[in-house]
Amino acid sequence: MHHIHRRATGFAALAIAALTLTACSSTTADVESGDVTSSIVIEHAYGTIELDKAPERVVTLGLLETDVTLALGVTPVAIAKFFATPDGVAPWLAPVLEETPQILDTTTTGANGADLNVERIAALQPDLIIANTYTQLGKYYDQLSGIAPVLGPGESNYLQLGWRDQTTSIAEALGKSEEASALIADVDRQLTDAAAKYAQIVGHDYTLSLGTPDQIKVMNDPADASVEIMNAFGLTFSETASALPGLGDGSGSAGVSEENIAAIDADIVMIGYFGAGIQSHWEGSLLFQDLSAVKNDGYIAMDLSASTALRNPSPLSIPYVIEHVISGNIVPALAK
Repeated sequence: MHHIHRRATGFAALAIAALTLTACSSTTADVESGDVTSSIVIEHAYGTIELDKAPERVVTLGLLETDVTLALGVTPVAIAKFFATPDGVAPWLAPVLEETPQILDTTTTGANGADLNVERIAALQPDLIIANTYTQLGKYYDQLSGIAPVLGPGESNYLQLGWRDQTTSIAEALGKSEEASALIADVDRQLTDAAAKYAQIVGHDYTLSLGTPDQIKVMNDPADASVEIMNAFGLTFSETASALPGLGDGSGSAGVSEENIAAIDADIVMIGYFGAGIQSHWEGSLLFQDLSAVKNDGYIAMDLSASTALRNPSPLSIPYVIEHVISGNIVPALAK
């Protein structure tokens, strides 16, 4: 799915390897009334974008791209579909969206991605396509770059994207570098304030998983972007989970069968499920019920929007995580 559990589907693409942007800029853009006094030049894994003015018609092909663009005050003409809501819009976007842009299906399931409607994107006449976390960019880059400059990723797994660096890079392409600095500082302040408010959760370990019909896919990558957010609250990524062999599909996860379910145990066990039937299947397991987290009320059946927000941190999703994951789930669980 689209970066889900970090990042196309909560676990928004708990399935496919992707790349992250380590953009290199050769000039700095200063914006006045939408124009830049010097050209914007950013190198990425697929090439270089060059803009002589701040873009006005922007298409975003990933969750992080959409969040950052909107947080910087630019409403895209089209955005990537969010897998976990009926309207395809992430719930943390509602406060900043007056009207819903066109929705583009960029979701992935396993290694299979939806066919991108390139003709539809061309008809929108964008002057910038932002695709830092779009898992199929390699397949469509030539077509997309024939429509408009494309801001692509660098060489790292997109589940390891640093949200501050990505905010800075996207802001540069939008001609909004100054706004980005203030935005990052504001989100960092929110994290600091929330960590102080919920200091009682410090020192507990956790696992973060996706429940599928045949296995639990537990996040096992200590470089996953969600780890930094949880670290900010003094929560510790499970050493047992981090030692598990990965699935090798770029999802940053390990597969755990029912008989090995103890490997996901921790003070806090968070699992998102694709459907009530899958949730019932796992919760009905005697081995699952024997987990210390289940016995001690540390088990949290997560809303997929919340788990996606956690694995796809951005200036808009981080406040959502604070409210719905930390305050709404973890604090009450540890208070029982």
